[in-house]
Amino acid sequence: MNERRWSVGELARAAGVSVRTLHHYDRIGLVSPGERTPAGHRRYVEADVRRLYRVRTLCGLGLSLDEVAVVLRHAGDDLGALRTLLTAQLADLDARAARIEESAQRLRGLLARLAEEAMPAPEQFLAALEPMPVDVHRYLSDAQLATITGRAAELGRGTVETLKTEWLELFTQLRRHLLAGTPVDDPAVQELAGRWRDTAAAFHPPDRGLEAATTALWEDNRARTGRGLDERLGWAGPGGAAEVVDYLRKARAAGEDTPEEQDE
Repeated sequence: MNERRWSVGELARAAGVSVRTLHHYDRIGLVSPGERTPAGHRRYVEADVRRLYRVRTLCGLGLSLDEVAVVLRHAGDDLGALRTLLTAQLADLDARAARIEESAQRLRGLLARLAEEAMPAPEQFLAALEPMPVDVHRYLSDAQLATITGRAAELGRGTVETLKTEWLELFTQLRRHLLAGTPVDDPAVQELAGRWRDTAAAFHPPDRGLEAATTALWEDNRARTGRGLDERLGWAGPGGAAEVVDYLRKARAAGEDTPEEQDE
């Protein structure tokens, strides 16, 4: 039986990704076409499809593309390796389903109270908010936290809400570029990274100590925090919040490496 082949466009449509994403994976060596036609056209084979599945699944579990590359270097293309990956994906989905069910139960409680024409207790509203389960005091000093909260108070609620809207817009646009495979040094991505920096600067002045602390907080809690953001934003599948943050960090690093233009 002849093995099936896929063109770049065919595989992109079947996998629900963009052609640019497949080209990006090819450039960085994550998923490359196994064959070429006599005319030089790239063709993906069955092993490439399995590898693409691994890449997308591992990204969905919260790994960055660099981390995925490390995992794949040590992973085999056999039934045992696939079984392990499928089991991990199922466990992750089960955990997400459990968290969603917990949220649904809290909301049912609120609705039940409203049906009784009674105002729910404040604790019920607070439980429904599901605060991020990360102890920020492990990373940020009282003075650093005071700086951030004090600045937010100075800005006022209206300005803070405007900045949050700007943050969400930037985050969404960065996600589109990530899924499209746009290089981090692309001018459009660099422009978004610059706007992100300006938005963050509104809450606190440049502070290497604070930046180091928030970086450590993110790196230690990346997967959990990313999943929490995905649930709050209603995102599912590839291009999760954790991937977007990693993409943004790389874009910022690329921008810092680019020398500024000098006036003549």
